[in-house]
Amino acid sequence: MMNLVPLWCLVSIFIPAFITYDAAGCACLCFICSEVLLENKYMEVWINGLILIMFSIGHAELWITFLNRTHALPVHEPSLKKTRHITYVMLLGFPIVLFVAVGLYSPGVLRGGEWSQLAFWWKPVLILCSLGFLGFLVSVFRHLVYRVPRRQSESHSEMIDIRERLGHELIGDGPYHYLAGLPFNEIFSVEFSHKTFVMDRLPTAWEGLKILHLSDLHFSGTLTRDYFCELCRIGRESKPDLIIFSGDLVDQMHCLDWLDETLGQLEAPLGRYFILGNHDWNQLSEQIRTSLSGLGWIDVSSQTIQLEHAGHSLLIAGTEVPWMGQHPELPAQVGEESADFQLLVSHTPDNYYWACSQGYDLVLAGHTHGGQVRLPFIGPVFAPSVHGTRYTSGTFYRKSTLMHVSRGVSGIHPLRFLCRPEFSLLTLLTGR
Repeated sequence: MMNLVPLWCLVSIFIPAFITYDAAGCACLCFICSEVLLENKYMEVWINGLILIMFSIGHAELWITFLNRTHALPVHEPSLKKTRHITYVMLLGFPIVLFVAVGLYSPGVLRGGEWSQLAFWWKPVLILCSLGFLGFLVSVFRHLVYRVPRRQSESHSEMIDIRERLGHELIGDGPYHYLAGLPFNEIFSVEFSHKTFVMDRLPTAWEGLKILHLSDLHFSGTLTRDYFCELCRIGRESKPDLIIFSGDLVDQMHCLDWLDETLGQLEAPLGRYFILGNHDWNQLSEQIRTSLSGLGWIDVSSQTIQLEHAGHSLLIAGTEVPWMGQHPELPAQVGEESADFQLLVSHTPDNYYWACSQGYDLVLAGHTHGGQVRLPFIGPVFAPSVHGTRYTSGTFYRKSTLMHVSRGVSGIHPLRFLCRPEFSLLTLLTGR
């Protein structure tokens, strides 16, 4: 659109030139008109370029949505790897095809072509891309407006550089080890978060109950044993009352020997409880389960365990759905008396809505790693969840159920950007 300065120039020159038939004024008028048209042409090219970028982002959002949802399903790693490769090709290839075909060739909107000349088969593709772009905006908006629920009354963190603390190299020869040494990678900068939750049904006798929440260790040899030993030593020194591990322990079976020096050194008066995750499912899950149980850890997968503490009952349940087992049955569902407080350990946050419908007080989950890479203002992009990036990490409250999603300690891909590894000490206070 013509801006106000050229318009004023046209009026101020055109009227005197028309009245006096001034040739110089008419010439100046023609020059200004050509400048305005040239400016409009460049502006149109820029606008069309931005529209093509918008379509490219929308297309990427659709494929990432597909990738996130498929990685939330019980599909084994070889098939998921093929899915990832296809997605990466489409993410890189589509913008090139779009800019060449639509931008430069036909209709060539970057060369003065009209969108009305667009081939009919491009139209449904670009409509889908537009919907994808709207989904992208919704995701970014949700990330920007996220607020910690009031049930989390306090939070502070310790930033621990494990490599600096130990003073030696912690990169092994496991899968994707080259990623661990990339610049700006935060894989060795671990956040030990301390969070306080106010729980309505927590018995007053349990005021100040401390839970150490660990998730997603991913023993693979990429990060050495010393890395995990030091984290577990720090966790032990926090002196929790209860320890929960929410799955994804091993990516390479030869690392199962690390258990004695890592999770084996943790102790808590109310016990240590665990479930397994999808990466354990891709390994020899029963051997992993047996090894961890042999160290005194209690397996709560697909079942409930009730214990007495300070005159009140605590129910701890576990679910590895959708990869293994089934959801546990609560005592009330089989005609027994309900516990005073109910805690669910779920590998994926995708079971949150189910947990809310069952009346659990607290859910501890992991799996999503916080997205591992978070972009400024945009937030996480990749998250293996049916909810996309909605529950990648943090605290959430729905109905009467509070959920804490850990970013996890590691991952098969040792890459973290604006998303530090995390393990947490959770303190519970009564809301009565």
